[in-house]
Amino acid sequence: MDADEIKQVKQKVLEDVDPPTKKKKKHIRRMSWLRTILEFAAIIVVICGLFQIVMGISYVEGQSMYPTLHDKDMVVYKRRQKAYAPGDIIAIDRPNDEEFVKRVVAVAGDTVNIEGGRLYVNGKEREEPWALGETKAVKNGIVFPITVTDGEVFVLGDNRENSEDSRMFGPVSISDTKGRLVWYIGKL
Repeated sequence: MDADEIKQVKQKVLEDVDPPTKKKKKHIRRMSWLRTILEFAAIIVVICGLFQIVMGISYVEGQSMYPTLHDKDMVVYKRRQKAYAPGDIIAIDRPNDEEFVKRVVAVAGDTVNIEGGRLYVNGKEREEPWALGETKAVKNGIVFPITVTDGEVFVLGDNRENSEDSRMFGPVSISDTKGRLVWYIGKL
């Protein structure tokens, strides 16, 4: 044994028999645990704050966004994003405390028309590789063509034949949007 090893053994024996040294070691252990718990709590608070201020979570209900998203998929959206472009998927607050997840197809100034099972924006047929089924106007829905005004977006579900969207309730006010989807998780 060299001198360092002997010193470590003496220190260990001293800790085992000397009450003040034992008490000090116990205190250091407790403080270490307390620090770990406080760091963990701080991380939880930061994550919760992040989701209250910057990010949000919503769930897809039904098959309206199929095949892109499925029933019960969880989506994470960015709250501060209020400038949308056609193709963005957004979370929307509806009047009866429902949340919808839909795709933006037109923004302020765009004229939307649905004719012959196809979507036209500003007179041009919109190519939508994500859309499933025909895009048809809805009985007792809005009258086409319609121009989206400032502060609004026109949204549709990807599953056009099975979606409650702007064809029924008209353009959505930007103030009723929660944010743009940044990623999603399958069924939980």
